[in-house]
Amino acid sequence: MDRHHNAPPLAERLPIDHEGLAQLVTDALLLPVLPPIFLDDDLAAYSERAKALKAVASDIEKARKAEKDQILKDGRTIDAFFKDMGAPVEKAANLVVSAINAHQRKMLEEKRAAEEEARNAEIRRRQAEATPFDDPEPTPAPVVPIRAAEAARVVGSGGRVTATAQTVWKAEVVDPAAVPRQFLMVNEAAIKAAVAGGMREIPGVRIFEDVRTVVR
Repeated sequence: MDRHHNAPPLAERLPIDHEGLAQLVTDALLLPVLPPIFLDDDLAAYSERAKALKAVASDIEKARKAEKDQILKDGRTIDAFFKDMGAPVEKAANLVVSAINAHQRKMLEEKRAAEEEARNAEIRRRQAEATPFDDPEPTPAPVVPIRAAEAARVVGSGGRVTATAQTVWKAEVVDPAAVPRQFLMVNEAAIKAAVAGGMREIPGVRIFEDVRTVVR
């Protein structure tokens, strides 16, 4: 039996459980409009209003956190349960796929080696048949990078299941200092830390003063 069969849907339960909090929000938003600020003395009323609104916002956040913490805890329990159950299956599947990849990779390497040998054999044949009066062989065209979608496929079939391997191009950074600027990322965290530490000039960065009001 489903242990949640008597529990109301979450969307229906929340308004009931937090009816008092919703009333606090309504009351806070119905407070009289404050007069414009002309003097520093007028700030007192604004400060009190901000403090009251922030108190309600804090109550909302506490309620939200209390509701979600239990859900997150339940979620971690669920994740751990199914992760432990699925881990050995995933490991076994990865071993099988690794064996398939190794075989497909070997087939692809053999195919490329055969194509290269055929190309070299054709070059040797032409060179052997050439006479001193023949035009020299044209310079080979530059190699154009192959897009992953255009890469050759190696297919292995066994019974009703077909394993298809498609070559893909990968990248691994071996010399960060040599990577072109277009592939670099601005470290905003480091910039903010430098500005907070007193740095006031960074090329390509606008550093400016702003105002942040803290109400306690």
